[in-house]
Amino acid sequence: MILALYDLSGIQKFIFSTNKVKEIIGASIVVNKALFENIPEMLGEDTDDWKKGEFTFGDGDTQKIVYIGGGNALLMFDGFETEKAFSDKLSERVFFQSGGAIRLCSAAVEVDETKTLAENQQRLRKVLDDEKKKAGNILPSVGISVTAQDNNNYEPIVLYNDGTAMTRAQHAKLATVNEKSAFIDSLKPTEDIEFAASFDTNKSEDEKSFIAVIHIDGNTMGNMIRKFVNKQKGSICKALSNMRRLSVIISSLYKNTLKETLGEIYNGTAGEIPFRPIIADGDDITVMIESRKAFEFTEIFMEKLSAGAGIFEDMDISFKPTAAAGIAFVKAKFPFSAAYDIAESCCKNAKSQTLKRLDGQAANSMDFQVCYSGIGGDMAMFRTKNYVKDGCSLTKRPYIYDNDGDYSYDAFKSMCEELNNAMKQGTIARSKLKGMRNAYGVSKDSAENYGRYIKAHEKRSDIIDMLSEPFDENGNSKVFDYLDIMDIIFEGK
Repeated sequence: MILALYDLSGIQKFIFSTNKVKEIIGASIVVNKALFENIPEMLGEDTDDWKKGEFTFGDGDTQKIVYIGGGNALLMFDGFETEKAFSDKLSERVFFQSGGAIRLCSAAVEVDETKTLAENQQRLRKVLDDEKKKAGNILPSVGISVTAQDNNNYEPIVLYNDGTAMTRAQHAKLATVNEKSAFIDSLKPTEDIEFAASFDTNKSEDEKSFIAVIHIDGNTMGNMIRKFVNKQKGSICKALSNMRRLSVIISSLYKNTLKETLGEIYNGTAGEIPFRPIIADGDDITVMIESRKAFEFTEIFMEKLSAGAGIFEDMDISFKPTAAAGIAFVKAKFPFSAAYDIAESCCKNAKSQTLKRLDGQAANSMDFQVCYSGIGGDMAMFRTKNYVKDGCSLTKRPYIYDNDGDYSYDAFKSMCEELNNAMKQGTIARSKLKGMRNAYGVSKDSAENYGRYIKAHEKRSDIIDMLSEPFDENGNSKVFDYLDIMDIIFEGK
C-alpha cells in the first residue's frame, strides 16, 4: 500500500494578485476545483462520495481517497506505478486549470504496517518537504519570447485568438468565473440567494465605497489534529478511517458555521447579496462583505463556531473550537492582494496577542485595520508609527469575545453603540468626533487639549465626560478605535 500526500502552493498569490473581483471569483473556483473536484472526478466518483463510510483498502482496490481538506489531500494506492500515473495526471490538470500559477507538490511512501499512522505520516511529510525544496518556480512560458509582462506579477502576457491579451493565469480565472461551482453552492444559506459578482459600487469616493475583507483562521486546530493522530493505534486503515471522519467534521463545522452566519445576517433576503466567499478550506476562511456588516458577521461566526464543540464528541475529542479574525476595511478598488495581506496580518496579531493576554489560552478574537490609503510595509511598524503617541496607545485591538476584561469585544461594541447613538441624537456632532480623531493623531497633549475644548463647548453628559479625558489610567485611548471606524461602519449626522 502506498500513501500519497498532495499539497497546493501559491494559492493566496493566485487568488489575490489582482484587484478585479471577477478574477478573484474565478480564482477561488479554480482553487476549489484543484483538489476537491479533480480528485473524485479522476476516480469516477461524485464530489462528496469519499466522505461517506469507513475507509477500507482491499485486494481489489487500486486507489482511494482518505481525505481532502486544508489545501492538501491524502490518498492510498496499490503501488507506486498507479500513484505515479495519477499524480502526473492531477499535476497536469492543476497546471492548465490555473495557467501554471498554482504548484501541486506530491510525495509518496510505502506504508509500514508495523508502525503507527503518526510515524507513517512523519515519513511522508519529510518526503514532501524534500520535494518542495527541490521544486523550482513554475515558468509556464519557458522557450517563448516575452514581449510584454503584467505590471503586478511580471508574468508574460499572451495574445489569444479572440484578440485579448493577458497572462495565462488571468485567462484561466476568467474562463472559470461563470462556471457552476459546487464550492459556491455549498455555502449558500438558501437557493434564493446569489453572491455578489462585483463590489464596484460606482459611488462617490466616500466612506460608503468601503468593503471588508475578512480572514478567519482556527486556533490550535493543528495541535488538536496532531494529538489525535498520535493517539491512533491498531491497523493503518482504521486509523485512516478516523482521519477521514475528523477531516469531514472540521470541514463541515466551518462551512456550516459560515452558512448559518449568512443565513442569520441575510434572513429573508432574495437575490444578490453584497458578500463573496473566497476561501473556505478546513479552518481557513476568507470572505468579502459589505463594510457595515463586517463586525456583525464576525461576532455571529465566532458565537456559532464555539457552539459547535459537541461535533467532536463522536471522535472522543474534548475540544472547544475557537478562531482569530482579521478584517481589512478597504476601498472597493483597493488592490486585493494588499487587502488580503492586511487581513491576514490582523488575524495573526489577534491570535498572538490574545494568547499573551490570556496566558496562553486560546479564545475567539478579532483585529481590524482601516485603509484610508496604502499602509506600506509591515503593519506592526505602521501601527507603532501612527498609533503610539508619547508612550500612549491609541488602540486596544485586538478584541476578545466572551471576555469581560480590558480588551472585551462586548465593551468595545457597547462603547461604539453609545457614541454612535449620541451622535445620531445630537448630543455630540460628528465634526467634533472627527476633530478628536485628528487630535489623537497629533500627540497626547493635542488629544487632551481637544478633550477640554469639547467639555467647555458641549452640554454635560456621560459621553462628553468620556471624551474630555481621552486616555485611561493605563495610557490607552478610550475611544480612538471607534473614531477610526465610525465613517465606515456607523451611521450618524
